[in-house]
Amino acid sequence: MSGPNGDLPPPLPPPEAPPPPAARAPLEEKILLVLCYLGLLALVPYFVVRDAPQVRFHARQGVALGLLGIGCAGLALVPYLGFIGHLGLAGVLILSIVGVVKALDGARWRAPVAADVADRLQL
Repeated sequence: MSGPNGDLPPPLPPPEAPPPPAARAPLEEKILLVLCYLGLLALVPYFVVRDAPQVRFHARQGVALGLLGIGCAGLALVPYLGFIGHLGLAGVLILSIVGVVKALDGARWRAPVAADVADRLQL
């Protein structure tokens, strides 16, 4: 197909290169950090994320807090020991809230009991 003067139309510009793969979006990382402290939902970032040490760190503590919460809930069902179990559940809730706040601030805060449990279980 030539133009009116017999010359060829100009060539098409080369296609644009695809954008480089984006690193994890900060919003996605924040969502994963919040999931780390929502009980056993911490297993999601623990098994999904392998390349973000910050998320991995908080996921380990979150799994340990989830396990401690299950233990405290079981203890709360035992007669005469239920009060201790309920205190433990309140402590797990407080540690989870503080953990979310610290994780979103970017701090590597070691929860008093959960960090030791995570280290002992080698999570």
